[in-house]
Amino acid sequence: MVSEENSSADISQKMALTGLILASIAPTISVVTGFVFQVGIIAIFVFILTKIWMFGFPAFWHLKIEKREISSSKPMQGGWKISLLLGILMALCIYGAYFLLGKFMLKPDDLKSILEPVGLTKASTLMIGILFWVFINSVLEEYLFRWFITSKLEEIFGGVWVPVIISALIFTIHHTIALANFISPLGNFLCSLGLFIGGIVFSWLYMKYRSIWVPWLAHAICDIAVFSIAWHMIIGY
Repeated sequence: MVSEENSSADISQKMALTGLILASIAPTISVVTGFVFQVGIIAIFVFILTKIWMFGFPAFWHLKIEKREISSSKPMQGGWKISLLLGILMALCIYGAYFLLGKFMLKPDDLKSILEPVGLTKASTLMIGILFWVFINSVLEEYLFRWFITSKLEEIFGGVWVPVIISALIFTIHHTIALANFISPLGNFLCSLGLFIGGIVFSWLYMKYRSIWVPWLAHAICDIAVFSIAWHMIIGY
């Protein structure tokens, strides 16, 4: 009986690991194509495909492979106030880092050279991009990194902090690759450290309140801070 239980647990962990790997690769593929190779229209095509994968694969795995029920991740346990507070604190840190160290970390011309091939140096397209990243992409990242990836890590390792820390590392990797192409090594280190800390905060909020919408609030506030800085650097007002 014990042997059967252990075997079942091993199978469950292996399935969780497989799902984890297949879900984690999409963001890295997207940033490598867009920021490392900078292949223009192909990068946009890959970006769209990976976003579809980031949404579709976890749902497919959850519903069809694991045979679990669909959920809207309703925030039943609160957490809005702490998420709002943490989001504001992180946003203030982002603004502080930019105004104190921005000139050593990132030059506007370097940022423009990266974003121009995909049309994001125009005010209209940049605004559409910002709205997408704040209100759609950040939800997608919470859905993927906090719900799916953190949950799979919880199935594999158990506990709270090991899943939280590893999911934060996975969350940071593709951002670090992207940042390496238009920011100084010091800037990349500081931004990656901030992303890692943010990933820990977001994953902890998810683990505590069991809803992607709670960490999304803090995530969206941070994104607003980041993209308002990008707007200032590219558009100039």
